[in-house]
Amino acid sequence: HVGVKVPQFSFMRLTGADPILGVEMLSTGEAACLGENFADAFLKALLSAEFELPRDGSSVLITVGGERLKKEVVPLARTLRELGFKIYATEHTADVFRKAGLNSITVLHKVKESEKKPNILDYLTNRKVNLVINIPSGNSEKERDEIWEDEYIIRRLAVEFNIPVVTTLELASALVRAIKYRAASETVIRSLNEYMDSLSFKLW
Repeated sequence: HVGVKVPQFSFMRLTGADPILGVEMLSTGEAACLGENFADAFLKALLSAEFELPRDGSSVLITVGGERLKKEVVPLARTLRELGFKIYATEHTADVFRKAGLNSITVLHKVKESEKKPNILDYLTNRKVNLVINIPSGNSEKERDEIWEDEYIIRRLAVEFNIPVVTTLELASALVRAIKYRAASETVIRSLNEYMDSLSFKLW
């Protein structure tokens, strides 16, 4: 069996806090779970930490900075699409997806383009998005500042409307893996003693 521990955050209680991870300690708690494999344990740990997992067939907003990261997130978008999720993306991210053969992508205009429709702001505030995958990256300092201001608003709005936010490729990959596992398998809850009974040695 496998054990996974995930942090729990309280960004909702911290006015204006940016839910992007850095070197500072931001978590206010942790949840640890055991499972039959990584995806199973990770899925249980997320649920224990009150991470609202999107259901199959719901919608995901993907906004990724930098050409390399956009290409790396393509397999994740493809898996989500195969599982029946609606994919929303910003213009450049959607272009990369289409070139990779991913169709039926809905383009949402950026936060600063609020006069253009459909717009990210409207979709977040109307809860038309069930998961945000936002992996920021900028090239020049000016571009980075513009991108971060726009994407900070996306992340912050998602928090305020209780929409789960993922900000790293590694976490996005693990999450998609867990969602795919949930779609194909039935989650089995076992007690700690049951897991211990399967070991060749005894701790108590």
